[in-house]
Amino acid sequence: MKTFLFRPMKRPSLKAVLASAGLCASLVGCSVPNPKMDDMAAQYQNTVEQYNFNNILLNIVRGSDNLPLSFLDIPSIIGTGNFSAGTGTSSFTAGNLSGSIINGSTSSFMLNPSISVGTSFNYTQSSLDNAAFQTGFNSVIPLTTVNFFKTSNMPPELIMSLMIGSIEMVSADGQVEKVMNTPGLESFPQFQSIAKLLVKYNLTTQITNTEIPSGPKMTEAQAATAMTALVTSKDLGKMQMKYFPAKGKEKSYYQLVTVTQMATLCLGESAYKKEIIDKYGDQYFCAKPVATPDNQSKHQGISATNDPQKGKTSIAINIRSNRDIYQYLGQILTIQAGNPNIQVVVDPSYVVKGQTAKPQPIIVIKKNESVANPLAQITYRGNTYAIPSNDNGYTPLVINMMAQLLNLNKISGSIPPSPAVLVK
Repeated sequence: MKTFLFRPMKRPSLKAVLASAGLCASLVGCSVPNPKMDDMAAQYQNTVEQYNFNNILLNIVRGSDNLPLSFLDIPSIIGTGNFSAGTGTSSFTAGNLSGSIINGSTSSFMLNPSISVGTSFNYTQSSLDNAAFQTGFNSVIPLTTVNFFKTSNMPPELIMSLMIGSIEMVSADGQVEKVMNTPGLESFPQFQSIAKLLVKYNLTTQITNTEIPSGPKMTEAQAATAMTALVTSKDLGKMQMKYFPAKGKEKSYYQLVTVTQMATLCLGESAYKKEIIDKYGDQYFCAKPVATPDNQSKHQGISATNDPQKGKTSIAINIRSNRDIYQYLGQILTIQAGNPNIQVVVDPSYVVKGQTAKPQPIIVIKKNESVANPLAQITYRGNTYAIPSNDNGYTPLVINMMAQLLNLNKISGSIPPSPAVLVK
């Protein structure tokens, strides 16, 4: 029998052990950074963004099935981050046994680094199914909101497609024509034709100041006394004293007036002014930027209070509610789901120089199809719905507008102070 003799090895000194441990710990610390607040905030923003996109898509799908809409919100979130690193040691002795005699032994020393990194979020989820939210959500969208989107350079054809529910026209001989903005109805192509014509005529919005007399006519001395009282009144921001010069036999006077802002639809400047006057008259033109009272009263825009001009066609435009828009987008989804090759499209009013105008789909949603890197994706009642990130027409702008409309309805009291669900 052969006998192997191992020379014993010296155990490493304490100084060497500490030096090695320090080096290992420093390497661990350099390779794994601490969780940073910026990184956690970015992670939270991305999560909430996706949450909101999916929330909008989910309610479009509900609208396609004519089911009740329901929205949730995340009113608060608490994030925590932790990081720890350490090292441990272990050693063992090995030898060669020959019978009962240990011929030699050796010692081994090992460092065991450990790393722990973690981030976590606790957030609350609240339902918006309450009167404070639903009252505004189910009401007609104010024209001031339409004006906001118009001045934000949103495409006018998209604003009309989403926000206008129907257009009524009364011809000079008294015939009434009402076209509905409902995909699938016989009158839908007519609506699109009229909408395209109104975009060409530069249908826009205007904000006008209306002065309503409040109180009696006053002399200069009476006006001075009234102004002293007005300065300390809570109505100071709503009312102002106005001077009216003498006109004919009527002497000059002062009078308090209440100034209110009113938004209306109107036809702006375009190359088709004569064509518009021949068909509709001049009452639907926007007032001048700095308009006189006479100019404002003459050009009040397209409103229900206007009397039709003799021999001309009159127009009435009905604005949707937020709920109506989800129903409209759901109708488009129903058409796409039935035949993916059919899309509801509109002609773009703005075309990049050098490119050809091409009709663009209002929204693109794929049902039970594989979509890479979707903008939003949900599974609902056994089906998967996804919005592609590319080749999606006006979809990003639609999601943008729906998100802003949703936020405008989150008024005081719409988000309950006591959360319904705490998610950890």
